[in-house]
Amino acid sequence: MKMKPTLLALCAALALFSQAGQAKEVKIGMAIDDLRLERWQKDRDIFVKKAEALGASVFVQSANGNEETQMSQIENMINRGVDVLVIIPYNGQVLSNVIAEAKQEGIKVLAYDRMINNADIDFYISFDNEKVGELQAQSMVKQVPQGNYFLMGGSPVDNNARLFRAGQMKVLKPLIDQGKIKVVGDQWVDAWLPENALKIMENALTANNNHIDAVVASNDATAGGAIQALSAQGLAGKVAISGQDADLAAIKRIESGTQTMTVYKPISKLADAAAKIAVELGEGKQPESNATLSNGKKEVPAWLLTPIPVDKSNIDSTVVADGFHKKSDL
Repeated sequence: MKMKPTLLALCAALALFSQAGQAKEVKIGMAIDDLRLERWQKDRDIFVKKAEALGASVFVQSANGNEETQMSQIENMINRGVDVLVIIPYNGQVLSNVIAEAKQEGIKVLAYDRMINNADIDFYISFDNEKVGELQAQSMVKQVPQGNYFLMGGSPVDNNARLFRAGQMKVLKPLIDQGKIKVVGDQWVDAWLPENALKIMENALTANNNHIDAVVASNDATAGGAIQALSAQGLAGKVAISGQDADLAAIKRIESGTQTMTVYKPISKLADAAAKIAVELGEGKQPESNATLSNGKKEVPAWLLTPIPVDKSNIDSTVVADGFHKKSDL
């Protein structure tokens, strides 16, 4: 004869059923390098909207380009008991210890758009950043097949800046070796700030008696600073210059002819995918990957998206068509 379940057993079963029916809210801490840059404001807004739509809550902090501030903010997020850290690192070389603290607490770590080196991260999402550099250099070579080139790298502590340069040199080195391109200067722009790029470009123009034909600038902020310096010498629009991020100011410069191109990275796709991955990590799932990259400590599963070159000819079919910028704002 079967025994009837006890009241206690019934209550336990009901409790388990209730827990199974209610997904736990995933708490995400988003540590951003520098919200003073337009690019990261867009990422934050899209990421937060998508994560919240997926039932997660997001706590955001900006380090304003300071590595010690960012480490302190990450420790703060660990203390708040987040389930997942989504980090856009200012310096991807110095976070291994604080990430080790997070892992001890069972917190998952997603490196967003920039790799975090020598650390036990769980996942990496970005674009194919060497491809970004290739697109920049290819565009410059198309405009200026031979001449004096100035290389303007990004932040020296940003791993992506190194990847952009690697991609640029894939295209430029054969032409440098053939003597078609002469590199008349090569500098990195601390914190990607336009004011730093402005000073570097002013000095480069002085050192070369204004004889610069192309500037391989690694993003739109640095391009903007460089173009200020070129404009002061009456050279804006006469010197080819690349960029990246499709900032509104850069698109306007491309339309006016003072910037040659930018590399558009569909931020909505990146941020949406990152939010989905972060929630999956918080739920204990293994997100789908399409690449694996070494960060010096481990092979990190990754999701890489494809960047798109934008010049005057395809603004409407790219950034406008995607709703990244409104036609009325251009």
